[in-house]
Amino acid sequence: MMANLREWISSSKTGVQQLLFVCVLVFIPAWLMQLCNLSAPLWWLTYTPSTWIKPWSLVTYMFLHVGFWHLVGNMLWLYFVGSILQDLVGTKHIYRLFLGGGILGALFFQVIYSLSAYAEQGIPFQLLGASGGVSAVVIGTAIFTPRYRLFLFGLVEVELRWIALVKVLLDFGGLASGSNVGGYTAHLGGIAWGALYVMGMLRGDFLAGVFDFFENFLAGFRSIFQKKSTRNPNLRFEKGNKSVVSKAEPSKKGPTEAEVNAILDKISQVGYNNLSAKEKETLFKASKTD
Repeated sequence: MMANLREWISSSKTGVQQLLFVCVLVFIPAWLMQLCNLSAPLWWLTYTPSTWIKPWSLVTYMFLHVGFWHLVGNMLWLYFVGSILQDLVGTKHIYRLFLGGGILGALFFQVIYSLSAYAEQGIPFQLLGASGGVSAVVIGTAIFTPRYRLFLFGLVEVELRWIALVKVLLDFGGLASGSNVGGYTAHLGGIAWGALYVMGMLRGDFLAGVFDFFENFLAGFRSIFQKKSTRNPNLRFEKGNKSVVSKAEPSKKGPTEAEVNAILDKISQVGYNNLSAKEKETLFKASKTD
């Protein structure tokens, strides 16, 4: 058994597999303790915004589940969506997204709790589950490769960006409903971290990534009201009625944004495994620019 445990936590497993395994490993004793009415010790693993005597709980809470379907839901999201990003950027970024999303989710919850009447009345709350970290992975994947197509239930083909959009709307709706405020707040914290991390660390300078997002959004909005030009952007005219085709020089520092976008579009159409060795190498170099 110990040999099997070492195999699962070895470096040969992907980051998604390792995170999934830890969550399942923690769930088994937690579930048994719940059945035996011995849940009091689990309090030390949950994040409790009303006390700071267990700072480690900022991390431990995200690996703790006491409900079977709660665990299954989070692990399905992590496995099927996280594996897509894992193939593209590797283990390091999966860990950063998951842990950063979970921590920021807890801090979001801390702020909301501190400003609420629950804090004034001293009513305790507990936060547990991987939803914040999973939300960061899902949103991060959708931003990194928005046109990647998934087959829901093996029948309906949907681009990942629309799945992520529905998830965000459901989280906002759940928060507005007043039920499970802590959980939905953690989701939004994870969403914020996933978006900022991918736009910044994986696509360039952190703050520049945020500004680029808003600039691209405004540019796309303006383009709705503008006529589309049919002019070839690579064609320019000089005196003497001579035309010269001007092509951009490829960057010597690494793959250009156009090259990366072309590869991501191909992934969304035919999948990562159908890329050529050169395309995979180009994508790998692009992921190292952080």
